[in-house]
Order: sequence, then structure tokens, then C-alpha cells
Amino acid sequence: MKIVVVGSRGSLGAALVKHWNDPFVEERIAANVGRPVAASNDEIAPLNLPDFDMCSRLATLDMIGDLKPDVVINVAGVNHIDWLESHANTARNLHATGPAHLRDASKRVGAKFVQFSCAEVFYRSKLEPGAADVRERAESPEAARKRVKPFADDGDSPLPIDPSAPGFDELTVPNPANVYAKTKLESERVASEAENSLILRLSALFGEPSDYSSGNLVSSLLNAFCRANRISVINDRLVEPLWAIDVLCALKTLLRADATGLYHLTGGSRGTPKEIAEFLLKQTGLRDREIVGITTEEYGAKVPQSAFPILASTKYDQVDGAYKLPDWKKSIDDYFERRANMFM
Repeated sequence: MKIVVVGSRGSLGAALVKHWNDPFVEERIAANVGRPVAASNDEIAPLNLPDFDMCSRLATLDMIGDLKPDVVINVAGVNHIDWLESHANTARNLHATGPAHLRDASKRVGAKFVQFSCAEVFYRSKLEPGAADVRERAESPEAARKRVKPFADDGDSPLPIDPSAPGFDELTVPNPANVYAKTKLESERVASEAENSLILRLSALFGEPSDYSSGNLVSSLLNAFCRANRISVINDRLVEPLWAIDVLCALKTLLRADATGLYHLTGGSRGTPKEIAEFLLKQTGLRDREIVGITTEEYGAKVPQSAFPILASTKYDQVDGAYKLPDWKKSIDDYFERRANMFM
């Protein structure tokens, strides 16, 4: 197959390009699903700014038309939530207009279109043990999308959520609270208009940093450990970090199953950034470091961000032979082991 990766210099895009045909990935999938997996020898075509601009309709139609790929994967975007709040046009161009162009170009050449999205589309104001888990349900993802209502800006925000509440599954109606989440939800709607599309949501991502990425929680914490003895880390929201390699493994098994529609990628685990920092500190063996919990507001966030971007993978779990994503502690351990082996 020929695979186009748009946003190829970001953290996830770089991992897809670098490791798509890596024997390590196929071995990891085989060990996970419990059966041999044929080695892949796909042709990977990376596309990224400044050489390729998906916000230009003509350039996108021409490029995808010339390449004639079997699959177009869009991992391009910006996740600076505070910055995007005052740059809504940029957010819409990157997360709605660009994906619409890629969708149309994919349809023209008969390619599957894969769009990545995020758990930030599910807003909960804060964590509060015993608080109601208020969620709307729908009969199908298509019906759910039709019932989506924009976040109320009049102060009528959703109720807090219990930290132990179930994650949001593929049938839960989103309620985004910021420009970033609203435009990512629009990217899902755009992609869903193509019959042969695959939409993947995840909570958080970590892996090797990239010059074109804004960093990730794991790499940011590791850098902080090297710079200071006292590190302040958010402790009032939950996340679930997924290793980019595991996301690649899940994506490859979904493509082999010819899956379409919306799927949540999750290992079924969760932790606050402070808990993740404490785990990382223990794994690195560094001493004389103090980790202090702070609130999202104390961290300096200026716009509403979900305190509970946690997913459940009800639909994904029903896919025959789907790669089972590990919990975040195992993923981080495997990430460290992989890094150590690469430098031996």
C-alpha cells in the first residue's frame, strides 16, 4: 500500500513515518494479539509544511491526485489550547478546512481517510468524588453527532465528575468548551462525511519529541527533572498517556480490519499529571527531586480545559484482532526499554 502521512514532522506523524515498516512494530502487534503478523513493506509519503499546505484546496487535490495513495492519514494540527482561543481562524483552517480538503482529495482517488481527534471534546469542569456523571447517549455515532450542542458560554457549564467515573465511549455526545476542542470536533464531522473514513480519538500522547511538535507530558517532565529540584505539576485533572508506537500498532490493526467510523483508543488507565510525574521520577532513579501538586488555574491555563479527558473503547474492543493498548505505566516502561536498547 501507499500511505500518505500529513503532519509528518509532529510527534505522532514522525513516529508513523519512521516506524511504519519497523519489524519491532510488527513483533509488538504479534505478541499482543497472539498470532503472527505479516511484515509490512508499505510506501510512506510524508507531507508537512512548508512544502505542503493542506489548507490550500488546489494544492491538496493536486498532491494527493499525483500520489494516488491507498490511505491518507491526517495528524496535522496545533494543540496550544490557550493560544488557539485567540486565533480561532487558524484553528478552523487547521482542524476543519484542511481536513475537508484532504477528505475530498481522498475520495477522488478512492483512498481511506484517517483523521485523529482528542478526548478534550468531552468537557467536565472539575474532578469531585461523588459528583454525578452527566452524559447524553445516542443510538449511533451518526445520531450523536447530530445532537451535539456547543458549549454554553453563559456560565451554565457541565457538572463536575467523579474521578472514578467510566470514561466516555464512542456513543457519548461531546460538549467541547474551547476553540481547540470545537474545531477538533469539526474535523471529525468533516471526516465522517466520507464513507471510507476512520476517526480516532485519544486522551494524550507521548513519544520522541519533534521540532514541529509542542512537546508532550512525558518529555516535558523528563526535561523538568534535569532543570530543577522542585517541580510543580497539575494535580486536578486526569489524563491517559498513550505511546506513539502503541497508537501506530492500533492504527495498523484497524486498517487491516478495514474499520471505518469513530473509535476511541485507550488502555483503560488514568492518572493525574502529578501521579505520572511521580512514576517517572521513580523509574528514572533520580534523587533529591520534589514534586508539588498545583491546580490547572495555578499552572496558568486561561480557557476552560476538561478535567476528565478519559475515554472508553466500547466499539474498538469489538474489532476482531484489534491491538489491545497497554495501560500508561507499562507503555512508559516499554518506552524507556526501547530507548535504552536503541543506544546500547
